[in-house]
Amino acid sequence: MQRDEETTVSHEDLPFEGLKVLDLSQGVAGPYCGMHLARNGADVVKLEPTGTGCWSRQLGKAVGDQTAHSVVVHRGKRSIAADLKSREGLEIALKLAADCNVMIQNYRVGKLAKFGLDYESVAKTNPKVVYVAVTGFGQTGPRNDQPATDSVMQAFTGMMSINRDINGLPQRINMLAIDFATGLYAYQAAASALYRQATKGKGKLIETSLLEASLVFQEAAIMESYLQGGQAEPIGMPVGSFETADGFMSINARRDPHFKKLCTVIGKEEWLDDRRFVTPMDRVANREVLLAEMRPVIATKTSDEWNKLISEADILNAKVQTHLDLLEDAQVQAVSALRWVENDTLGKVPMASIPGQPVPETGDRLTHSPHLGEHNEEILTELGYSAAEIDAMKLKGIIGTFAKKDAA
Repeated sequence: MQRDEETTVSHEDLPFEGLKVLDLSQGVAGPYCGMHLARNGADVVKLEPTGTGCWSRQLGKAVGDQTAHSVVVHRGKRSIAADLKSREGLEIALKLAADCNVMIQNYRVGKLAKFGLDYESVAKTNPKVVYVAVTGFGQTGPRNDQPATDSVMQAFTGMMSINRDINGLPQRINMLAIDFATGLYAYQAAASALYRQATKGKGKLIETSLLEASLVFQEAAIMESYLQGGQAEPIGMPVGSFETADGFMSINARRDPHFKKLCTVIGKEEWLDDRRFVTPMDRVANREVLLAEMRPVIATKTSDEWNKLISEADILNAKVQTHLDLLEDAQVQAVSALRWVENDTLGKVPMASIPGQPVPETGDRLTHSPHLGEHNEEILTELGYSAAEIDAMKLKGIIGTFAKKDAA
């Protein structure tokens, strides 16, 4: 089942149509911000280093110059590969910066100043620019010049401390949660600044970091940890993951009505009068006993059997699924949360439908993720370069030649 036409977003509805964006960022956080601008209609020029390009192109299993991450964060953009260390390459970047509505970069603090691509320099020729600068630890402080990745920040900001295995060993979430959260917060700030740009004609410097975004993302957990002296208690009991006869279930029966229903469903009616489990706080205080008695019961049936029984009792629960399970899930299909799209490098891949944006479709320019330098000639021609000048830059290695037709 596909969504009704009335609920989808057409290309004519895109709010940032006509806006220009220069994306100098690499990796995930900055490029993900740029992708949302592109998917909302902006013309996002992704200026990448020659050679290997944005390092998202080497993040995980690569096919040619694409990976799952590069396909996700570069959708809807145009790519030009240029050497900023060359005079001609820097000139390209400066021309793009002087004429853009938004500029995104994630270089180390102060590095772009020597190129004239820092906010102060760009704002002199482009005073209305919305300038997004993403760093690891922030613009100031004792760690401001240290490199940071998602895994570094998961450790530094306490995320790993609240995600431990059965032996108490801190674990990282096995996806780039902080990178993507940072990209979303940066996009939110940029979108707000674009409204200000449109209504008041003013630019804005937006400085954020993986550190700051991670703290916002975890704000409630951090506050809770402070209020509880670092000994955060569970939000209620019984809540958690339980092994079943063929997998795992997530069950949340912390509220009194849910707990009483669960007692009946799992055949533990005696718990209804057990003084250890009468109130939510009683169940939290005696959670080890409660969970120890509950786990053997849940292990007697399959995940689907428990899902049916517990759902019929209107208790919060879900079968623990893999990402591959989701591809066949009836609910995911019903709301078109994932759409199958043909990528010219990776083949048929699932893409998520982003709220407020057109659904991903094969052949749609907003779904296409560019190859490194795919739009070299197109972008340079728009900037006023002649064919002879473009060819000369190619020969000198100033612009990359890994356009789609060359990579085939």
